[in-house]
Amino acid sequence: MLRDPGSRTSGRRLGALPQADPLVVVAGAVSVLVYTLHGFHGALTRDLGVYSYAGQQVADGVPPYLGILNRAGPLAHVLPGAGALVARLGGLDEVVTMRVLFMLFATASVCATYLLGRDLFRSRGAGLVAASVLLAFHGFIQYASNGPREKTPMTLFVICALWAMTNRRWFTAGVCVSLATLCLQTAFFSTFAAVVVGALLLAQGGRLRALIRIALGGLVPVAVLAVWFAVAGSLRASIEAFYLINRRYTVPDPVTERLDEVWLDLTEAYGVTVWLLVGGLVALVLRSCAAVSRRARDAEPLLLALPALTVGLAAGLAWTLKDYDAWPDLFPVLPLAAVGIGAVTALVERRLPRPAAGALAGAAAVAAVALALAYSLTTRDDTLREQREAVDAVLAVLPPDAPIVSIEAPQPLVLTSRSNPTRHQMFRGGLQDHLEDAWPGGVEGFQRDLVVEGADLVAVGEAVGPRWRESIEPDYVYVGSAPGWGWYARASLGEPTLQELRTATGFDDSDPLAEPLDPQS
Repeated sequence: MLRDPGSRTSGRRLGALPQADPLVVVAGAVSVLVYTLHGFHGALTRDLGVYSYAGQQVADGVPPYLGILNRAGPLAHVLPGAGALVARLGGLDEVVTMRVLFMLFATASVCATYLLGRDLFRSRGAGLVAASVLLAFHGFIQYASNGPREKTPMTLFVICALWAMTNRRWFTAGVCVSLATLCLQTAFFSTFAAVVVGALLLAQGGRLRALIRIALGGLVPVAVLAVWFAVAGSLRASIEAFYLINRRYTVPDPVTERLDEVWLDLTEAYGVTVWLLVGGLVALVLRSCAAVSRRARDAEPLLLALPALTVGLAAGLAWTLKDYDAWPDLFPVLPLAAVGIGAVTALVERRLPRPAAGALAGAAAVAAVALALAYSLTTRDDTLREQREAVDAVLAVLPPDAPIVSIEAPQPLVLTSRSNPTRHQMFRGGLQDHLEDAWPGGVEGFQRDLVVEGADLVAVGEAVGPRWRESIEPDYVYVGSAPGWGWYARASLGEPTLQELRTATGFDDSDPLAEPLDPQS
């Protein structure tokens, strides 16, 4: 039986799961505190509205992609839907309940990172530091409590896949790779690469069997969802949205063409913790180079997992360099940076007496938690309450069942539990090109049909271009804005009602949208 002579847990079979560890509870409790202090009433942005609306549609019994068409995986619809169902069963607020559920996903991510670091380095101190570093990442905190965003559960499944790989649970690793990919397709590249290389390095004498188990594990979630979609009659639409639209219509946006802009985006989102991200990734690569030596392998066989993580990092960064949208795209590599900091901690620990090593790890973990708490307390946001008030004020002027159409502004639909008359709401990232091919008459036909639909209100996202605004005027009149979108009302409602709506929105004549359109725009 292989033994780890350098470990304080020497004698335990490699890959065996340890007994209950109280530090898992500590990591979870601290995470819940940090995320709760950040609050659950941050702004419901367009993207967060997409996944909230998708969840509500699933809770209504509408399969993924039939309620709203987007480019993420089906679990990006299903998991918020679970939160919406819980809210309805308990008579709770749907948005806040979905956010609490996703906060629990984030908390589980921190706990799983502790387990990954602990088992990989045979050190509770290294695991605790790794978990604290993940907790400290500002961008991760932002979506942990102000979700739902598909990248939060995706990160959890990525970490679980890496933990399963470390413990040579190949079937479980395959399941988790699949779940991460079914949240967001881009998670596949880094996670699958890491797990496959991990199998080749760690499953000596049984590599083929390990790879087969990974493949079988990956097929299980896919098969379950495929059966559901086939029974619901949405299998073709799901394949189209998950793969075909992305392949045909998505245009890559390379990082190399706008490095300054990308770096500014990262520093604004992650703040000082961007240096933890950079430093952790560098540390992972350097520690991986040392781990391939025979001496290191003999002393700590599981360190062979580090080169696998580095391969995963390379695959993830290669994809990010090819197509970068914004700072959340780095979520799949956040756990790798945390492991890199944990690797440095473990290396230093082995050169110090036990009391000093424990004190060092504790101090590093406390420092990371302090960064997390500082961010949570200073960036707490209550814009969601303002958005609710804005919607209530407008709808108070109209009949209770007044229909709303969304043009890249699903937030009012979410806050009123209304349904859009069509699954097409998003028109960027290639979706407008898809609409041109899929809708009778193309985009112009869709715009005409939208006006004919005759909804009382059209919510238009802040980033929507003038062509969409022009397409609904003069049948619809701009009557004001809310945090995140503009309101257009059906002109046939009459001037008295339109004026009431302007009053309800706090209409300002200086608003650029209040100006007539330039016919040449």
